Amino acid sequence: MSLEIWIALAAANFIASLVPGQNAALIGSSTARSGLPGGSFAMAGILAAELIWSVAALVIALGARELSPTLWTALQIGSGIVLLALGLHTLRAAPVDAIDVGRAPRRARVAAHGLWIGLANPMALVFFLSLFPAFVPVNATAPDLGMLVFYASAVVASSAAGLVPYVIASNALAKGGLAVPLQISCSGMLVLLGGLVLLRLTL
Repeated sequence: MSLEIWIALAAANFIASLVPGQNAALIGSSTARSGLPGGSFAMAGILAAELIWSVAALVIALGARELSPTLWTALQIGSGIVLLALGLHTLRAAPVDAIDVGRAPRRARVAAHGLWIGLANPMALVFFLSLFPAFVPVNATAPDLGMLVFYASAVVASSAAGLVPYVIASNALAKGGLAVPLQISCSGMLVLLGGLVLLRLTL
């Protein structure tokens, strides 16, 4: 483990984080509803999910185990349901004042939405499983705390760097009078993504 490996891993994950998807959609809808605080707390929840997926992937990769087909199907079904539910919820939800978001219960709720959306992306686990072997020492057999911190910090830091532009852009659009179209389009994207996941499983 070295600084060069950390930077390389962070760079690879940063590029992946820039690709628009369900994370960007949730940040957009949260920011449209409650401004910069909403987008920030949603991002915090997403980063917590990235941490969970990266640790799980590292443990699985070092254990030389693969995801079972049953588990993979269950993860996909759960993903589709969560995306649909949160998409419909944010589509119908009324705008929330930024001051209200500053209260602990509201902060926890917005962050929880981010966590659920992040965990509803099992492709993150697959991505990390394919990414980590190139950066993990060949002789490593089990992750210790130092290794978990090393790799997870690279993932979380680079994911944050990739998501911050979405928070800033969404906030600018909301302040520019486009909060309602932003909320509708981002929430609709979550519904669409969830529907596509479930539809694909039935074909």
